[in-house]
Amino acid sequence: MNKAELLQLLRDPDICKEIFEIVKKGGKPVVEPTKFTSIGDKLKHMYPNTVATQQQPQSAQPTSTPSTPKPKLVVDPAKIPPSKPEEPQSFSSIADKLKFLRGHVHKVEEERLAAEVAAQLTEAARPAVEKFTVVTSKHCPICERTFRVVKPKMRLNVEKRDLDYCVHYKDFDPYLYTIFACEHCGFAAEEKKFSSAIPNKTKGILREFLTENDMSLPFIEDRTVEDALNFFELAILFSELTDQSKGRQAMLKQNAAWLCRCEGLHDREHEFMEQAAEDFAVALDNERWPINGITLEMAMYLCAATHFMLEDYNKATVWLGKIMNKSTLRTSAPKLFEQARDMWQDIKRATKE
Repeated sequence: MNKAELLQLLRDPDICKEIFEIVKKGGKPVVEPTKFTSIGDKLKHMYPNTVATQQQPQSAQPTSTPSTPKPKLVVDPAKIPPSKPEEPQSFSSIADKLKFLRGHVHKVEEERLAAEVAAQLTEAARPAVEKFTVVTSKHCPICERTFRVVKPKMRLNVEKRDLDYCVHYKDFDPYLYTIFACEHCGFAAEEKKFSSAIPNKTKGILREFLTENDMSLPFIEDRTVEDALNFFELAILFSELTDQSKGRQAMLKQNAAWLCRCEGLHDREHEFMEQAAEDFAVALDNERWPINGITLEMAMYLCAATHFMLEDYNKATVWLGKIMNKSTLRTSAPKLFEQARDMWQDIKRATKE
């Protein structure tokens, strides 16, 4: 592209705005979450080379090959075709024409400098991931191979804690790396799953599924929010495929909501919180606790806190009532009892307003 074509391209305010927004977001456009109806659909969307065949019944009839999902849009200014040339502007004198051209050149230069400054500010505001993390190795219980993981390497400074135990940190968001993912076989889960024993039957199911679907994953040291959410989705899918624990899925979705909250994605945070609240309710009625180190009383509190933050005060009150009615809670878990009592007072104040 020559200089004249580039100048013509930069005259289009929509293209300039889109390029500026992409630069401001760190070079990647925001992609709205896609709704899926099956595990196979999610896997095919996140990894186009994956063909989730295990969940589909064999049929003698020929089936059409599903279309490859459209790649994520990344605008490259060098590949954008030039916009339609504007009609030549008439001038009464050479001096007027010169004045117009000089003003336009200055305007384009100002826009270019503004974009460069925005890019520099974005880069300066985003700390280098190497400063807060370290790459180490982990053993995969599914494929029995060693893979690389990224973990925080220092004690992080805490800014605040929310009612549902979400911790806000300064400078760095460790929720980006909550989920470990084996780059060889594609198994993704929270760290505890890689350290605890997995039943042989579950290993067999996962090995067969991952082998048939060629689920090897790229190692990503500097994860984006979208990368981290994809790994959360994979961990949830593998839970649905094997242990089917609503309690575990609730905690995974709650952690995904914390990530969205810390990154300012409030719509997606709200979706994950609603899903987590539903799964907590089912698990509390049907599953045995503790799950992943979370006691029954703590799970009740988390369910109440999630409903409270969703401003569903009636359901929050129901779960708080179940906690407060436990006569031994005041002595067995005094801190939890105080937190539940404080939330009860918050609900009273909120419902009076």
